[in-house]
Amino acid sequence: MRGPFTDTSDRELCERARRAEGGREAFAALVDRYQPAVSRSVARSLRNPGEAEEVVQETFLRAWQQIARFRPETNFPAWVLTIARFLCMARRKEAQRHPPPAPLEEGREPAAAAATGTPKDMLERLRESYSSLPPHQREVVALRLFDDLSYREIAQITGESEVTLRSRLHDALVRLKSLYGVPPGPEGKR
Repeated sequence: MRGPFTDTSDRELCERARRAEGGREAFAALVDRYQPAVSRSVARSLRNPGEAEEVVQETFLRAWQQIARFRPETNFPAWVLTIARFLCMARRKEAQRHPPPAPLEEGREPAAAAATGTPKDMLERLRESYSSLPPHQREVVALRLFDDLSYREIAQITGESEVTLRSRLHDALVRLKSLYGVPPGPEGKR
C-alpha cells in the first residue's frame, strides 16, 4: 500500500473513516490493506471467481455502511472477515436452496481414486479433497493453514471457541490424510 496512510494504524484509519472529512480516503486505505486477505478467504470458501468478487465488494460495502458502529479499539481484519464469512454462508445457503443443474460429464473418478502421481495430478487431488471437506472444516483449514491466523483470531471471526476450532482442524486433517491413504498416527485416534 502506498500513499499518505502507509504508516497509519488500523485504529487510526477506522477513527478517520468514521469522520465526514477524510473518511472515504481512510476507508479506501483499509480496503487496500485488507482486500487481498478477504479475497483469498472468500475465493476459498465459494470456489467461484465471479461470485467471490461480488461477495468481496459486498463485504467492503457493508463495512463502509456500518463503520459508524465499528469500535476502533477492536480488530478491523477480524471484523471485515466476519462480514465476509456471513455473506459466504448466505451464498452457500442460497445455492443449496437453488442448486445448479447437474453436469453432463459422467464417469469421473473421485480424487483419492486417481492413481497418477504427477505433481499436477497430486495438486488436483488435493484441491478436490479440500473441496470435499464440510464448509466448517474448510473454513478453519483456510484461516489457520493458508492465512496463518491464530486460533484466537479465528475464534473472533467465527464466534466459535478455540477448543472447537482445534477439534475441527484435527478432524479435517485426519479426513484429508485418509483421502490420501495415509494411516492415522497416534493423534488420529479418538
